[in-house]
Amino acid sequence: MSMSFWEGLYGGHAPNPVKNLSVEAQTTSSVTLCWDVLEGLNVQNYTCWVRWNGQDDKSGTQNTTDTCFMADGLDSGSSYDFSMWVEERGVNSSEVPLNAATAPNPIRKLRAEVLTNSSITLHWEVPDGPNPHNYTYWVQWTGDGDKTETQNTTITSYAVEGLKSVSSYEFSVWAKKDGIPGSRETLESFIAPNPIRNLSVEAETTSSITLHWEAPKGPDLQNCTYWVQWTGDGNKTETQNTTNTSVTVEGLEHGTLYKCSVWAEENRVFGSRQNLSISTVALPYTYWISWVDQGSTTTGTLNTLDTGITLRELEAGSQYTFTIQAERNRASSDNGTLTGATAPSEVTNLQKETQTNNSITLRWEAPADPYSHLYVYWVQWASGGQPQKKQASQRYQTSQTGTTSETFYVAEVLGPGTLYNFSVWAERKDVASSMQSLQASTDPDSVTIISCISTPGGYGVILTWSCPKWGYEAFELQVGRQRGSWDGLSCGTGVSVSGLQPAQSYSTTVTTVWDTMRAPSASVTCHTESAGVIAGAIVGVLLFLILMGLLTFFLRKKYKESQKKSAPGDLVFSFPGDIPADDFADHVRRNEKDSNCGFAEEYQHLALGAHSQSQMVASASENSAKNRYRNVLPYDWSHVPLKSLHGEPGSNYINASFVPGLWSPQEFIAAQGPLPQMVGDFWHLVWEQQSHSLVMLTNCVELGRVKCEYYWPLDAQPCTHRHLQVTLEGEQVMEDWTVRDPKLWHVRPTFYYGMPHSPDPLLAFWKVLSIVHCSSGVGRTGTFIALDVLLWQLDNEGLMGPFSYVRKMRESRPMMVQTEAQYVFLHQCILRFLQQSSLAPAEKGATYENLLFVNEAAIQAHQGKLSLGC
Repeated sequence: MSMSFWEGLYGGHAPNPVKNLSVEAQTTSSVTLCWDVLEGLNVQNYTCWVRWNGQDDKSGTQNTTDTCFMADGLDSGSSYDFSMWVEERGVNSSEVPLNAATAPNPIRKLRAEVLTNSSITLHWEVPDGPNPHNYTYWVQWTGDGDKTETQNTTITSYAVEGLKSVSSYEFSVWAKKDGIPGSRETLESFIAPNPIRNLSVEAETTSSITLHWEAPKGPDLQNCTYWVQWTGDGNKTETQNTTNTSVTVEGLEHGTLYKCSVWAEENRVFGSRQNLSISTVALPYTYWISWVDQGSTTTGTLNTLDTGITLRELEAGSQYTFTIQAERNRASSDNGTLTGATAPSEVTNLQKETQTNNSITLRWEAPADPYSHLYVYWVQWASGGQPQKKQASQRYQTSQTGTTSETFYVAEVLGPGTLYNFSVWAERKDVASSMQSLQASTDPDSVTIISCISTPGGYGVILTWSCPKWGYEAFELQVGRQRGSWDGLSCGTGVSVSGLQPAQSYSTTVTTVWDTMRAPSASVTCHTESAGVIAGAIVGVLLFLILMGLLTFFLRKKYKESQKKSAPGDLVFSFPGDIPADDFADHVRRNEKDSNCGFAEEYQHLALGAHSQSQMVASASENSAKNRYRNVLPYDWSHVPLKSLHGEPGSNYINASFVPGLWSPQEFIAAQGPLPQMVGDFWHLVWEQQSHSLVMLTNCVELGRVKCEYYWPLDAQPCTHRHLQVTLEGEQVMEDWTVRDPKLWHVRPTFYYGMPHSPDPLLAFWKVLSIVHCSSGVGRTGTFIALDVLLWQLDNEGLMGPFSYVRKMRESRPMMVQTEAQYVFLHQCILRFLQQSSLAPAEKGATYENLLFVNEAAIQAHQGKLSLGC
């Protein structure tokens, strides 16, 4: 029948649905629903129907006349769809739907598994039920003054942190699903105590160990128990407890390593362990040592409780066999055997027997040891440490060794005129004696007399000889019966010998002196001019006539002069030789008085002392265009020649001179700045002289005037000069100079006509010299070379002679240190060096004027109308 039939039969209208359908209660197996019924319904005439369907297809339908209904027999933690309608006289109202879930079961097996002094980790299992997924677990704990905190998680464990040690906490855990919480599971637990502190060993014996510690940090422990556990050999472990903070573990094995652990227990909860490894005291061993010399049957025996022993009164240079055995508790170990040798005694009476200019023979006496006939003797030598003044090899010291079985040794291939430090020692079985040392020198090299030129008139000769290689101190001259001594700077320069007679021949030798040894040169014959004999008579007559005229003149003026007040006598100046470092500051201060009056007198004396020498090569017509300045020409004898080109007259000429230094008569080359046509010759000078460094003391252009040609490549493109190719590998510009690779230094003046603000930049550069040039090659160049030589002299001898060395330079190249201002500046540089080295008192407040580059006026004075400057 259709619904319309029943509606017609019973009046034709369906009842209204229920109102306010809701969940009244939920358990793990039931859901209680309640609703409201509309007024007007006859309770006897209607029935309420409830239908439900679960996720596991579990369903049911029941009716009731009440306004509440409990659906039971449901699965826990499951969601159900409910429908509710009213039936009156066989007619149903519309259905009212509602979704509701049962509560989850409680979690299972709640436990605390990991406890520390500030945390606890809880574990549990999922609740019983058909669907173990999609649970949210809530963890709540209360403690620390009833403070409660709650957190949730989706896994079956949770670490509660930030707890207080030795405190009691109550933990509750429940599951929640579809917003419905299950019943709680509760656990009460104490937090572990903190670890003990400062576990240490208080004492140990052969059978016990006493441990000590401090109580854990935190609240006072009321019933704390400390557990001590130890494990020794065989991994046997024992444990004991105590309520004290120290314990003595006894019954241990002597000399055994034990691993000990100590931890605290409070409220049956254990703190973390503190570990310590310690050994019991071992019973002492007695060590027996016996020895025998391999060349005899005599033995010795000693014992000791230590693990080392020094055996005395053995024979030197002897080999022994040692036997070592350990004994303890009347039990002995196996023997240990060792072979060793004593050191030989020192050699005695070490002395130099003979020497040549390239070898030294040493001899000594063998030690009075029983096996000295089996010794090998070592000889070591190195140059250096000599008290003499000049030795170029001191910059390069090497060590060499040799061996011999004899009691003498010949050290060969040595440098002439060199002091060597020798050491000799004996050795056997790779064991060496202590050293005996000796200093000995080789003979110096003899010189070669280069020239012997008669002076005008024939009353003397100018003698020139070469400088020996390596060391030399002085030279002894013998010309006929004339004898004299000259210092080491005299070689390579002309030395005047007077007191000779004209028209005579004199046998001449020059003897090199070094470390009390002498090496005479080959004898040469010097001839004096005969002009002096003839001129002597004429001069004698003329002198007599002049004397008579002067006598008459002075007799007439005698009366007039007696009436005049006598004029003060001329001042007599004495010019300094070598000046000790301690006196140099006073010397500079004296000369600076009255506007550098003392320096002016010295410089004038330098100018007066200059003497003319031959300059024929530089003055030749084919060479005149190669000189930048007409009045700065090298002397013939010190001129640096180039290799000649076939068919080109003058191709061996360049305006450059050898200049003596402290170590060699040809230590420096002073050159003019290259002209455009001389750049190639300049690089051939560098190549042929094997110079590794250049110092440039000028700008190429100063105040609009060309001072020097650019002779280096201006970029990476190489330049070719005949068979030479020059490449600029790199350039580094510094504050006071420019370094160009290969080894080209360009010192950049701060001002065109000034100098660095102080001597410091010059002092920082003085140790890297070889070829030096400015524009003319005399002013700045001479000052720079003089500074280098004088500072080396100061470093080696503790004194220096600026006046003497400038005069010596001018004998090799004219006008070196060209101006008085440069001469003064040279002294100021040395003074600054002494102040920096704390060798002289500091001169505070001194102002140094930069004068090294101010020499244009001096050149103009010599050239007249020419206005070129360095």
